[in-house]
Amino acid sequence: MALAESGFVLGVRPVSGLLPHERVIPANVQRIASEVVKDGVQKDPIIIDRESAAVLDGMHRLAAFGKLDIENVVCCSVDYSSKTVSLKRWARVYSIPRGEGLSRALGATGVSRRVTLAEAFDSLDQRKSGVAILASDAAYLPYANGSLEHAFAAVDEFDSISERDGWKRQFVPEDDVDIALQESRNSVVLVWRLTKDDVVTAARSGRLFPCKTSMHVIDPRPVAVNFPIEELKKATSATLQQKLGGRVEKLMPPGSVYEGRRYKERLLLLNSN
Repeated sequence: MALAESGFVLGVRPVSGLLPHERVIPANVQRIASEVVKDGVQKDPIIIDRESAAVLDGMHRLAAFGKLDIENVVCCSVDYSSKTVSLKRWARVYSIPRGEGLSRALGATGVSRRVTLAEAFDSLDQRKSGVAILASDAAYLPYANGSLEHAFAAVDEFDSISERDGWKRQFVPEDDVDIALQESRNSVVLVWRLTKDDVVTAARSGRLFPCKTSMHVIDPRPVAVNFPIEELKKATSATLQQKLGGRVEKLMPPGSVYEGRRYKERLLLLNSN
């Protein structure tokens, strides 16, 4: 079975025992909660680190379950140190109307030392600067070499300005930053490369990252567990564990589309009989 061969373990855990490492977007939590009520199933398992119970993928689903007072959740436990799980970054892309919007944001965040794009990427890669703000023709770094906490404070400030001024915000994988910068109105906020230790420390301490900061690539990615919500509400986790057996697995190649999204990893569908 592909699940076992990958070292993954499918199981049921109490929601209260799982540790998120990022904050969530309230509107996304509400949307997912509504979908859960409508569908009546947990579509995909929440991916967790086997050792720490840190949530690697599924922060918004976990928050939605808490909002709905669902006590148990189907999880896929993974060995976080394994090469099957890699850690990348999301980049924040803001579409800023022409004018002084970017200048004001640079001043408010303290990330205003102008450098070249190459210098900014080098500073992030070497962890000399915690955050960089990138534009199509220049980049900006803090004047002081910052920490990850300083980087996240700058991210939060940029998000706050974006919400106040009505800028459009989207999230793109770090590999697509160059595409985003082809549009002159776009500015990109990117933090330095995170480590798996950063993720586990955030989860255990409760000092959560801003929403959509880390991006975990899991190959194969377990999806489509389709477990009834009503059973998660009323049964014990031990009883529910027995009902996870006898499932038909289907391995899909990279580039497959699932739930309207195309995935670069292989997908492992865990549909029940």
